[in-house]
Amino acid sequence: MPCKKQLLWADLSLFLIALAWGYTFILTKALLTEMTPFAFTGSRFLIAALILLPFVWKRLKNLSREAWIQGALCGLALCAAFTLQILGIERTTPGKAGVITGTNVILVPFFYFLWRRMPVKKGAVLGCLLAFVGLLCLSGDGDWTGLSFGDVLVFLCAVFFALHILMVDRVYEKLGEVDTLSFVMIQLMVVGLIDMAIALMIEPIPQPLSAYGWFAFWFDCLIGTLLAYVVQIRAQQFSPPVHVSILLSLEAVFAFLFSWLLWGEPLTAMVVTGVVLMLAGIYVTELSDR
Repeated sequence: MPCKKQLLWADLSLFLIALAWGYTFILTKALLTEMTPFAFTGSRFLIAALILLPFVWKRLKNLSREAWIQGALCGLALCAAFTLQILGIERTTPGKAGVITGTNVILVPFFYFLWRRMPVKKGAVLGCLLAFVGLLCLSGDGDWTGLSFGDVLVFLCAVFFALHILMVDRVYEKLGEVDTLSFVMIQLMVVGLIDMAIALMIEPIPQPLSAYGWFAFWFDCLIGTLLAYVVQIRAQQFSPPVHVSILLSLEAVFAFLFSWLLWGEPLTAMVVTGVVLMLAGIYVTELSDR
């Protein structure tokens, strides 16, 4: 049973992770003017995995063959999620990308129903409807123009993030005790290797980055990827699931705020309405599920 001090530090850590993740949408949008998407995602995850590798090297030998296979499969889902997200960010605004990514929370109950026939609660249905209307408002930019290609890519990324949540849940249920850091390292390595291979095949050789480009890259790599996942895993040992879900979903709020303050995303009435509806959908789904 965690004490109040441990709970406070865990919740604060999760809050800071959400803040960092929201900021990475702005950094990524800027970095994509200097770096190709597959090279960025591949190198980001590969470096994070290699930094983590020495800390889990001895424990990797104790992982079962099934754990390796499941780690690789979860890594494939994570790769699809982050690759679609980076391609979507390139074609839409950082604020929209952050909020639409957050809809993965809403999709999870419906995927659970399809997979395990677990009943979908009324709150999840209401949350889905709110998020859908909000998505239409966001994509309209004040006047209905239809979903942009970038919006669709980011929504597909949310689908794969939801699938990844279910796959990880199934691994822990099926295999029981699995070394978490080793499991994370395998997934990071899969994402890095796949996207780096694609980058080498279809993208030009990366050019030197500017000072801001290097800052954005290393922030995304070390803070937004490596530290965020490690801290999240640690914090989940002390913070209740409802705290974890709600605090991490603040990523969408921070993404939109940073996009407005730093990137200059327009703040029309329609856009604000869309953001409020999508966030309401996320929170209604989370709170009703608890």
